Amino acid sequence: MKRALPKKIKRTRRNSLKKRSQIVIRETFQACCLMAVIFSVAFTMITTYNFIVSSPYFMIRKTLVRGCKKLTEKEVLSLAAVKPTQTVLTVNRQAIVRRIKANPWVREVSIGVELPDRLVIDVRERTAIAIVKHDNGLYLLDHSGRLFKKFEKTDEADLPVLTGFFAGGKTNKEFLEKAIGLMTHIAPHSGFIDIENVSEIHCDEAVGLSLYTDGGLCLRLGTDGYENKLKRLAAVMADLENRNYKSEFMQIDLRNPNKIFVAPKNVSKPKCPMESTKRYQT
Repeated sequence: MKRALPKKIKRTRRNSLKKRSQIVIRETFQACCLMAVIFSVAFTMITTYNFIVSSPYFMIRKTLVRGCKKLTEKEVLSLAAVKPTQTVLTVNRQAIVRRIKANPWVREVSIGVELPDRLVIDVRERTAIAIVKHDNGLYLLDHSGRLFKKFEKTDEADLPVLTGFFAGGKTNKEFLEKAIGLMTHIAPHSGFIDIENVSEIHCDEAVGLSLYTDGGLCLRLGTDGYENKLKRLAAVMADLENRNYKSEFMQIDLRNPNKIFVAPKNVSKPKCPMESTKRYQT
């Protein structure tokens, strides 16, 4: 038979259970109050945020476009497609950047705001430095060596044409980089050779780069040291002018800057090699 517990022990257990129940109820009540406070604060913050960002005070009333040269402000705004009902706080900047960069002339785009109601679009365009003859047509080349756009009749045509850099679907990257470096040395009004007078730069892996001017001058430049070779060219041209030699339709071989050869261009069989070919030793 089971022995009955003393009354004192039973009373002690009841008191212990009562205290535990009170603690549980109190903690539950405190947790509910805390959750209510958190919910109220969150609801207030969300409501306030929605009220602020959708406020007519921040509605886009003006969109500024900066940095355009090739593109017009109207073209950029058309690409941006900013809705008049949007605010400067809710506009999707990444979507605007993505749409504007779809134009091949655009290199970078940044979107800013001028509170309370002005959106600012900064456009950095590409600069075409040459027209490149590719396997399937002509393309515009920028300073980074990227063919960013197929050449069209409406594009600027007063640019050097690069030939021989692409063949069979392959790019001669080494010589393409050298050609870009060469064009940076031939800055506008930097000397006898002006980049605006360069009609073509041809690549041949055997002889390197050859440069042709609008006046019919051909320069064999080889594979490196272009800046130094162009500096030597100035002295050669001055000497030719003193001797009443016309630079038109001349071929000057600068591959060895210490032994520069000058000869008439496109002459298959000179009458007198000593008269038709002149060597400059420096």
